[in-house]
Amino acid sequence: MGLLESFFWFSVLIGILVFAHEGGHFLFAKLFRVKVLTFSLGFGTPIRVGKFKLSRKMGETEYRIAWFPVGGFVRMLGEDPTEEVTGEDRKRAFSTQKTWKRFFIIFGGPLFSILLAVPVYFFYSLSQSTAAAPVVGYVEPGSPAAKAGIVPGDKLLVVGDRHVETWDDVDEGVQSPGGKPVSVSLLRSGKKLEFRIKPVEELDDTGLQLLGERWDLGIRHFRQGNVLGIVPFSPAYNAGLRSWDKVLEVNGSPVDGWADVKRLLDSNGKTPISLRVVRAADLQVGAVSIDAPSLVSATITPVTSVQAPPGTLVNGQYYFGIEPVDLYVMGVMDDYPAKAAGIVAGDKIVSMFGKRIYSWEEFARIVLKHPDDEIPMTVRHGVEIKSVAIHPKIIEEKNEFKQVTRKPGMGVMYKHNVLSGETTPRPHLFTYALRMSVVQTWRAMSMNVMGFVRIFQGRVPASEAIGGPLMMLDVAGKSAKRGFGTFINMLAFLSVLLGMLNLLPIPILDGGHILFIIIEAIRRRPVSIEARVIASYVGLVLLGSLMAFAFFNDITRYWFS
Repeated sequence: MGLLESFFWFSVLIGILVFAHEGGHFLFAKLFRVKVLTFSLGFGTPIRVGKFKLSRKMGETEYRIAWFPVGGFVRMLGEDPTEEVTGEDRKRAFSTQKTWKRFFIIFGGPLFSILLAVPVYFFYSLSQSTAAAPVVGYVEPGSPAAKAGIVPGDKLLVVGDRHVETWDDVDEGVQSPGGKPVSVSLLRSGKKLEFRIKPVEELDDTGLQLLGERWDLGIRHFRQGNVLGIVPFSPAYNAGLRSWDKVLEVNGSPVDGWADVKRLLDSNGKTPISLRVVRAADLQVGAVSIDAPSLVSATITPVTSVQAPPGTLVNGQYYFGIEPVDLYVMGVMDDYPAKAAGIVAGDKIVSMFGKRIYSWEEFARIVLKHPDDEIPMTVRHGVEIKSVAIHPKIIEEKNEFKQVTRKPGMGVMYKHNVLSGETTPRPHLFTYALRMSVVQTWRAMSMNVMGFVRIFQGRVPASEAIGGPLMMLDVAGKSAKRGFGTFINMLAFLSVLLGMLNLLPIPILDGGHILFIIIEAIRRRPVSIEARVIASYVGLVLLGSLMAFAFFNDITRYWFS
């Protein structure tokens, strides 16, 4: 997305955030008949081009859009503690209002910022007319669900205390017991089955737990994809197939996921089998290299399973050399343990700590649980199984917003092999949207609170968490590029953040003013003008320092990284 487009979406974002926040102050002031002198989006003088000026006075209030877009203000009569108000205007001055009225006028800004998220999430949820069906697409190997016997294709009926209609209900049912065993009722081939499963803590590779503790049974809505891993020198390899080919047809039958591929291979027997795959290939056009998918057909003659190398997948009594691509290494990062251990692209991770693993999630969970340990592993290199021991290393990577993420890893690169699961028309759409408007707003508040906590704990460096206008410009442009749904969800989240930041008890912010009002209510007399003026200067210095810090972070993030 170009700079002009990003600036457009940045202007839309800031305009809505500021309008909602200042609108809260404005509406409460008007409700209590306080005289509002100026309602401004942006700081500084009104935008003016020739005789055209984005400013208009209607009644007693001037409404304007100013040059500096980051922020805005509502100026009320008597808001400045040093301002003298006389005559009839005294009744309508902010400073002469009762304590509770002044509290609500100030609190109105943060309140409206937070409440803006409610209609945004409501209308977004209302647009989600289809939902993920409560059908298991994949069961994580080694998970509680796998050990209990749940399999892909099971239709969930009850999870925990929830009668499920969509996958959202499944997740809520898993979380509601807080880590205690979960009752699961499901339908399999027309037969109702009952399970009681104790979940494990959900994998969080950030380690920040912004939503608190969450729990996992190991059931997934997505399905295992039909991207192939091809064992070197196997019948499939000799027929021309390669790892990361995506199979489209087996013996002329279209396939949709690994379950279809495995079923057709298992039932094939010893006869030759034909596969049609799509392969991504780099096509050089002048100085430009582009991905040009090509179709490849191959006929594979299986051999008996006794000829299969150790650790490879067999289908009944026969061996094709075809596996799902999970745990195949796409590449290794320089200066990281995997490369030092001799792992190369095309190798497959077979086991860790002597236990066979089957997915990258299993791999990540083990690494996260043993960040300081040397992890014994077996890796298939070609057709040879070799043993290595690797000590994880903290991997620092920058996300698309130039923020650094840190997590223990080995430096292996891979591609997830997943397909979307079944969908269903969303039942009770209106009530769902109402519920989610509250749930998502509360979730945004919880995540922001935990974000503050993690900064104060030192688990998230302030230099990475705090950004200024350039970061906002980048966030606005990139979220809009992902789609309008992403943009408005980000808008709602940032609006909640803006409201909560303004409630911090820092002089000059709304929270500082609220603190003085609370002190006044307790003492039954106002804080002295001298104290408020000094506090304003202190707040101005703190806010100026914060803004300078944010600008500095922007400059180092976008110019020196």
